[in-house]
Amino acid sequence: MTTTLLLVEDESSLRESLDAHFTGRGWRVIACPTCAAAREAHGKERIDLVLLDLRLPDGTGLGLLQEWEVSADHAPVVVMTAYPEVRTAVDAMKLGAHDYVHKPFELDELDLVAERALDARRIRKDLQRFRHGADSALTEVVVESPGMRRVMTLASQVAASPGTHVLLLGETGSGKEVVANAVHRLSARAPSPLVKVNCSTLPESLMESELFGHEKGAFTDARQERTGLFELADGGTLFLDEVSEMKPEVQPKLLRVIEGQPFRRVGGTKDLHVDVRIIAATNRNLEAEIRKGRFREDLYYRLKVFAIEVPPLRERTEDIVPLADRFVRQFSREIRGVPAELGAEVREALIRYRWPGNVRELRNMMERAAILASDGRVLPHHLSIEAQAEAALSLYRSSTPRGDSVTLDDVQRLHILSTLQDCKGNKSEAARRLGISRKTLREKLGGWGIADEDRETTGAP
Repeated sequence: MTTTLLLVEDESSLRESLDAHFTGRGWRVIACPTCAAAREAHGKERIDLVLLDLRLPDGTGLGLLQEWEVSADHAPVVVMTAYPEVRTAVDAMKLGAHDYVHKPFELDELDLVAERALDARRIRKDLQRFRHGADSALTEVVVESPGMRRVMTLASQVAASPGTHVLLLGETGSGKEVVANAVHRLSARAPSPLVKVNCSTLPESLMESELFGHEKGAFTDARQERTGLFELADGGTLFLDEVSEMKPEVQPKLLRVIEGQPFRRVGGTKDLHVDVRIIAATNRNLEAEIRKGRFREDLYYRLKVFAIEVPPLRERTEDIVPLADRFVRQFSREIRGVPAELGAEVREALIRYRWPGNVRELRNMMERAAILASDGRVLPHHLSIEAQAEAALSLYRSSTPRGDSVTLDDVQRLHILSTLQDCKGNKSEAARRLGISRKTLREKLGGWGIADEDRETTGAP
């Protein structure tokens, strides 16, 4: 789509020069010498960028900025001023201007500032799509943490280049597939297929056939012609998860396709051409795999043209609770028709847990919690035993002087007392939640010197 520039400049020679310059770049330029003309164009036209002089014959650029109430959704404004005063630039930025340049300026300098403003607007729009779930395929994306903001910024940038292949790096379950979805959905390839395959699940004997297809009779069980995944993804994206598991014999053929060369189905004689973006993902160190002779170095560098590292969940603490809340609401709606809520203690426990299984583990844990939370409120005992124990241990360590050892009895004591507190002192309910008898609970409390004060719900005052 052609970029539309609103150029507001009263000096005719500069206005004509800038009009010619940006028209030569293929942009559509609306040149205005006055505030009145700028107001009229601004109200009627779809504007992508505004270049705004601050001194105009019938008003000021600052006045226009105030009228337009420039916001994140507004076309970015770059202010041009012949008065290199810091105060003027600061006032313009406070009113929403994206950047400023001082006259006289070089065209190269102005080009750079203009492109940065347009890039910033595109990134903001993409992040809004992620935040507001405008695309149903992106409903699991949470970008509260700085780490995921960087990831999604990179995803939106590479999406604009539909021919660039992408390599996603990160631990198992960290969300690489979600990022792959985002790259595809934000690109011009979105109307075409996104085909996914986990290379670790393909039998070695069938991997080449699955990817490139085969002709009837190509091997013993090839009873009919089969279209490969590359052909199915033509015009779209092929997501190769766990690409490090691809057997060495198939890697040269993948490399040739990436380099734009034709391929043949297994047992075939006809050359086939496809237009496919490859998004590969792995949780392994591919450079180490290369040293071991398991992965081709030339293939690695072809895939690594644009690499994105997805951080583990333990490094994205700002994302944990929003993700958990989204998952538990989703599952509880499916199970009971109404969304469940996370208790304050659960939120704290989730943040303290280290998440060795990353987002995948969190999703599974929230599914379990949604099943157990029959009253619509997720409590600590609805979490997995590992999460409860880890949270209890972290809490105990944070309250224990440095250097003191933490025993299993310490952790057990903390967990039991926390459960008893959740039950408001009701030992029968606490014992049920803990999976032990009431007698065992009383014995443990007695061993810790805790008075046996019954607070059962018997109706007694």
